[in-house]
Amino acid sequence: MANTKLKAEIHVLSANGFVENNYLYFPSRTTTFLEIASGAYDYPLLPKPYGQGSRYVYSNYEDKSSKNYFINTRVMGPSAMVTLNDHVFAIRTGVRAMSSTRRMPYDMANFCYYGMDFKPQHRTLYFRDNYDMSAMAWWEVSLSYATVFNRGKSNLWSVGISVGPLFGYSGAYAKGGDTKYLVYNGDILNVELLNAEFGYAIPVDDQTNEVDWADPLVRGTGWGMDIGVTWQYRDKPYHRQISSYCYKKKFEEYQFKFGISLIDIGWINFYKEAEKHNFINVHNNWIRVNELDYNNIKDEIRTTSELFYNDSTASLTGNSFQIFLPASVGLQFDYHVKSAWYVNAVAVIPAKYAEPMIERPMVIAVTPRYESRFIEVQLPLVLYDFKYPRFGLSLRIDGLTVGSDNLLCFTSVKEFTGCDVYVSYRIMLRNDRKNPYTSKGACFNNWK
Repeated sequence: MANTKLKAEIHVLSANGFVENNYLYFPSRTTTFLEIASGAYDYPLLPKPYGQGSRYVYSNYEDKSSKNYFINTRVMGPSAMVTLNDHVFAIRTGVRAMSSTRRMPYDMANFCYYGMDFKPQHRTLYFRDNYDMSAMAWWEVSLSYATVFNRGKSNLWSVGISVGPLFGYSGAYAKGGDTKYLVYNGDILNVELLNAEFGYAIPVDDQTNEVDWADPLVRGTGWGMDIGVTWQYRDKPYHRQISSYCYKKKFEEYQFKFGISLIDIGWINFYKEAEKHNFINVHNNWIRVNELDYNNIKDEIRTTSELFYNDSTASLTGNSFQIFLPASVGLQFDYHVKSAWYVNAVAVIPAKYAEPMIERPMVIAVTPRYESRFIEVQLPLVLYDFKYPRFGLSLRIDGLTVGSDNLLCFTSVKEFTGCDVYVSYRIMLRNDRKNPYTSKGACFNNWK
């Protein structure tokens, strides 16, 4: 926010939705994001490749790479920013929901989606480790502060921080360690070794399966923080002093700038309607899957505990748990080509430092843009999770911005594996007040 072109900003509302995976898909020439979002797509039933039954979505069941999913939705509510000389203050409100599954073995994905009668994987002993999934929804309020703390002859340094409380609406996670298992057939499962942990605090009664979206609205609390520093350079020296009677123009144009930030450092501790379960070095060499019958979530967990511990409550190890935010390191570079033309490069690198944690995928993007007072156009070129290239378009007209980093999801020219879309509206008050005694504006000569 430091060295902004704006004197103040009132953010009215924005929303973004992102989903991507490398397992489930709709074939090309069948559907688009708009058809799915509008309900126009009729989801034809597809026969399972093995066993009995059908499914609505295709899968990459023959691909033996690890399966990854990432969902990120965010609605930012009323927020505001104001500058006071070199100091910038802001408040942000919003709600977020995120889910990540990382390194899920392909065999587990196939059994989960197609069932135990997936014959190509029968009578094969699998050794698995280090797979996990986390999901969380929360409300947030964040206070931000940024300032220019050093001006050299051609350099400008600024730093900023955002911090605030988080209110957990729901959360769930599962993580697996050393696991060894074999499926004999569609009825018999042999678990030779299992090390796993999971927890949940969700708006579902685990004994009746009834959903209550409103009570309670908060199942846990925590804190979140972002912090970053920016260095920028220009050929012409930055001014050092300015007359006290002359309005000080806030924005100082740059030739290029570089920033580094730590994003989403924090956690939420769920303690209301929460359960945590552990299975440590357990085994059961003859589980009759066809005889298992559950009436609710609680019944299913107790049955699983009975299978491995001979005690329906032994797996329960606590009534609270933490889920950490999707911490990442952000690297940003912005080059001012000339006039209103810029090129930006950004890398978002996941920084896993605790468990369980929502894991953000690696993203690298290069974005040329045209930026003026009323019009801004961006063309992001993105590499997602190291191997999925895509391109997008963002358009701003005054305070309204609409865009996507994955334009092909609006077409059917390729397999549909996910989508991305965002929209925002804000009221911007520029930092360009005029001196009543000159049409050039205050301090015009100082900036020449």
